[in-house]
Amino acid sequence: MQLNLAGMSIILYLGCLLAGFLISLFWKPADRVVTGLSKVYLYLVLLSVVSTWIFYFAGIKNAPVLRIISEELSWTGIGSHMILGYLLGRLASGTVWSTLNTTLWAMTILYGNTFIVATVGKSTNMPEMISFFKQSGYAVWFLYFIMAAETAGAIGVLTNFRLRLGPAATICLMVIMLGAVYTHWHNGDPFSDSYAAVSQLITGSLLLFLYSRRTILVKNRNPK
Repeated sequence: MQLNLAGMSIILYLGCLLAGFLISLFWKPADRVVTGLSKVYLYLVLLSVVSTWIFYFAGIKNAPVLRIISEELSWTGIGSHMILGYLLGRLASGTVWSTLNTTLWAMTILYGNTFIVATVGKSTNMPEMISFFKQSGYAVWFLYFIMAAETAGAIGVLTNFRLRLGPAATICLMVIMLGAVYTHWHNGDPFSDSYAAVSQLITGSLLLFLYSRRTILVKNRNPK
């Protein structure tokens, strides 16, 4: 059975992460090189964020332009996922503060932006969203609650370096994604409808790993 594009994107995501991780087992350059790679990852994430907003919300109708942006998003995603896999491999075996901090900044921006984009997308397709929630057995107010919760969670993630709400916000967003998977399963929808939620569960898990590494490093740097 042929996989759809969403399914292929998850396989590609995991494949790139695994490839990057495997490379980290054999290629161990100086710490400054790894820190440089974390900065490249941050730049790719920022480029992806800007391109995503342009692609979905700039109102561009020109097919060739949209195709170029789509291709750029695809290749940026491949590159950033491989670098992330490499960085995670290095951070799992040892932690350099600058590398961890930059990687965490990048994933924070990526994860928070994903949910803001999703909420804006819901707001621009309210009739379809209301219909889906009603068909799923939910009240309309629950849709607004989910949108508000996703927005609050995204803000909590994005402001983590100031308010330290990232771990709690990430867990809350992952619970919402588990709810999305359950809803599609309960509705009898094909599993492909849950791919976006599964992807965010994976990313959220990786983000929680980085939060834990940061907590350990801070404790080691500031022992009682």
